[in-house]
Amino acid sequence: MASDVRLPSASEIRARLRIRHLDLLRALDSTRSVHKAAAQMGMTQPAASKLLAELEATFGVPLFARSRRGVTPTRYGLALAHKAGLLLADLDGARVELEAMTRGASGRVRAGVLQVVLPVLIPEALAQLRKEAAGVTVMLQEGSYDVLLNGLARGELDCVIGRLMTGAAQRTFRTEILYEEPIRVVARIGHPLMRSSRVNAATLARQSWILPPPEAPLRARIDAYFAEQNAPLIDPVVESVSLLANEVLLRQSNVLAAMPRGVALHYARLGVLGILKFQPDWSLPPVGVVTRADAEIFPALQVFLEAVCGQARALRLAAQ
Repeated sequence: MASDVRLPSASEIRARLRIRHLDLLRALDSTRSVHKAAAQMGMTQPAASKLLAELEATFGVPLFARSRRGVTPTRYGLALAHKAGLLLADLDGARVELEAMTRGASGRVRAGVLQVVLPVLIPEALAQLRKEAAGVTVMLQEGSYDVLLNGLARGELDCVIGRLMTGAAQRTFRTEILYEEPIRVVARIGHPLMRSSRVNAATLARQSWILPPPEAPLRARIDAYFAEQNAPLIDPVVESVSLLANEVLLRQSNVLAAMPRGVALHYARLGVLGILKFQPDWSLPPVGVVTRADAEIFPALQVFLEAVCGQARALRLAAQ
């Protein structure tokens, strides 16, 4: 429904707004209490209430509804709290980048990375970056897709690199596909199936497996495959998506596991694991890079992404 609320002009808001107002807005959004927000910011409750009144007067709309239980953000408050979080995160990032520049760096990138790209894409991309822009520092943060995407949305990360999942808000993020990657079945060097030429779906179904947890997309694809082949799997020995844990377990027993082709080839080249000749047709969404749609690609991020895309092109060529 359209509203007849008339907001102050942008210049009026800029003239009145202070960083302290944004700090209070973030504290109120997280605590939902003027008392707790005041304590978090090291001020008295009356001072916090006065600051909130200034903030609402600055924008000309009610930002929080008061009650005996505390405060609840209005739709205006929710929208402004999100923007305040991005502004403060960008400011924090700028401060850290300036600190890095005082030590001789020419820029800093905060990249969220999923396990699927750590062994095969990131090391070579960083090596290329070191050659072309030695002053750029990259902070890597590993985590689940949802956690990293939330960090990107809050402005705590500059990009996320990994398998692109469905459901990301297109207006919030921009995505670029780097490469497609099939799944490979791996086992320890010397596993009996490594020497066999008669492996099929029924053979795989009789083996002990390390599988992803039931909620993982790959697990659904694996379960569907064996159901289609009328060859139900026995219960897995372990459910895990940890590459390190899976590698250790694979090397010490006769279990099988499914890994992205790039990761499987990485371990195969190291002589740690082997790839079975028989490979089911399993695939997952492509690997790509995600950035915020409302944020500019600054120079340090640009050269880092160019290095990542260059290594992705090399991986595509090697797979042909």
